[in-house]
Amino acid sequence: MIRSLSARHRHLLAAGLLLALPFIMFWRVWWPAPALRQVITYGDFVEQHYLMRVFVARELSHGRLPLWDPYTFGGQPAVAATLFQVFYPLGLWQVLLPDPLPFLALELEVLVHLGLAGLFTYLFVHRLTRSTGAGLIAGLAFGLGGWLTSYPMQQINILETAVWLPLGLWLMEGAVERRSLAGLFLAGAAMGISLLAGHPQTTLYMAYLAGAYFLCRALGRRAGWRFTTAGALLLLVGALGISAAQWIPGLEMHRMSPRAGLTYADIAHGFQWADLLGILRARPGEWSPLYVGLIPLLLALAGLAVKRRGPALFWGSAALTALLLSLGGNGFLFPIAYRILPGFNLFRDQERLAYIVSFALAVLAGYGYAALAGRWHRVRRALPALLALTALDLYLAHGGVNLQTEPPDGYFPVTPAVAHLLSDPDENWRVSSEGLLPADGNAGLLFEIRDVVGNGPLHLAAYDAFIERVPEFRWWRMLNVRYVLTRRTLSHGGLLLVVDEGERRLYQTFLGAQPAWIVHAYRLAPDQETAIDLTAGDDLDPWSTAVLETAPQPTPAPAAGEESLAIRRFSARRIDLDVTLRAPGILVLSEIAYPGWNVLVDGRPAVPLRAYGILRAVALPAGTWHVEWSYQPISVYIGMGVGLLTLLGIAGIVIAGGRQR
Repeated sequence: MIRSLSARHRHLLAAGLLLALPFIMFWRVWWPAPALRQVITYGDFVEQHYLMRVFVARELSHGRLPLWDPYTFGGQPAVAATLFQVFYPLGLWQVLLPDPLPFLALELEVLVHLGLAGLFTYLFVHRLTRSTGAGLIAGLAFGLGGWLTSYPMQQINILETAVWLPLGLWLMEGAVERRSLAGLFLAGAAMGISLLAGHPQTTLYMAYLAGAYFLCRALGRRAGWRFTTAGALLLLVGALGISAAQWIPGLEMHRMSPRAGLTYADIAHGFQWADLLGILRARPGEWSPLYVGLIPLLLALAGLAVKRRGPALFWGSAALTALLLSLGGNGFLFPIAYRILPGFNLFRDQERLAYIVSFALAVLAGYGYAALAGRWHRVRRALPALLALTALDLYLAHGGVNLQTEPPDGYFPVTPAVAHLLSDPDENWRVSSEGLLPADGNAGLLFEIRDVVGNGPLHLAAYDAFIERVPEFRWWRMLNVRYVLTRRTLSHGGLLLVVDEGERRLYQTFLGAQPAWIVHAYRLAPDQETAIDLTAGDDLDPWSTAVLETAPQPTPAPAAGEESLAIRRFSARRIDLDVTLRAPGILVLSEIAYPGWNVLVDGRPAVPLRAYGILRAVALPAGTWHVEWSYQPISVYIGMGVGLLTLLGIAGIVIAGGRQR
């Protein structure tokens, strides 16, 4: 039946099927009957991705670029913490939705991306085999296989990163066929979108696979060294150019995060040898990241048996190599890669290489079907049955693993503690929630409550050190903590119990915390670590002496009379203050210091200082001054400029191609 349709109608039918199948497999997500409806199960999707996307959607809908997150970790650069996906193009539709972003909307985005993974794989494998059936088998195996329907449905930045590999390879294959350097630039840009999706580890695996495949195809087609060299360069330029607004600030943040100090033991986690049996069978009720379906696996083996050279051999080698690497320190190959391959010493959880195993097996399944269908007409006639049995197999294996019944009050109930916090009219205080707000440490992003905790892989390592080393009551004051939510029973004259939820208690602090203060003495530390250690010392009074890493100009002098400080404007990216000093001093804010925070004093640039290892400060002469702090991250603006130039290059290529046709 499919062969009787025109090529255009076959493609449309295949695209519609592959886009629709995730909605069929996970029908409970969108089903209107409440008794049958389910939600994505509690985990990273709830605690991290949804809450971060709520923040991004809210900022964009109010016409603000979501550069600085004031609600987690005391304040951090949202664009550099890659899970926010600030510049991911397929997430921009969220600005059209009400605030807060509906939970269902992000669930549907997941299903759309599963469909896109299948569709893009179909395009690539169809180009390789010229077979609609081969493309459908491959698209089904990858889009609904065990990998994408396991971890990535929880960690959607992995899913939305992984989607772009087959599209980039489809463009690359066409460009190599036509000897088109412009086409290779477009292919690089397509794969570069993966960096905007926010999971650099998956992009790293993608880059190694795509680079190896390009060399294989260019050499196999005798493209010549000039084309191959120029093509490889354009692939790289396209990928890095389109994603510069994400990876430049992200790299800046990574160097200051706890991830910068990972050891081999931290990184080498991977599958156990027994886990590799997951290729042959799914684990009931559990994630089965290696399982692509029994029929696609048999077709993949057939593809290797029939086509023992060329692209099929490449994909067989890719699957085997990735499988061995996915063992991490439990195997022999990853320790070698860790030492000699750039990037393999940066990321944890090597079982994520199941991504490459799953995709390579899907491509091989397409080759296997094409080879068998070319020999026996009965195989072509059996295509509907093969697709139906594969879809049923994958549905039974993966359809309910990431779903659960929604809790009666939802994931984000307004508890008595939350209601009390929301009733406080001020905006510059923080809560120390200890991760006890609904859905853990990122709940402040939803409720717009500034918290000292957070939940994400990229944040400042120095901030962690400050919280761990400085006495708790001291950093409560220094970070302007007005409320403490805890399971502990606290007895202190400066604390008042305001909400008792049984297991959780909310205290209001009366410790003299304030958003800014003035000091007239300082101690100089040689580095940030020492500054934090000095701040934690018993002999330091942070409200009279600042700990700095750079000598202030002018030099502070003892206070000579009554002084005043008033905050005129307080927002996420700008703070304005009026300050009157009788002698030179240092103005300290209870706000996190980070590159890109600039300060003006009466409209003139001043030198921003870092106080106590993590806070913003500026030295002021005697007098009355208007001080303006604003966040202007040069790394983001440079990245946006590079990305815009890349987009202009893509537009030029598309226009030129249209004129040529």
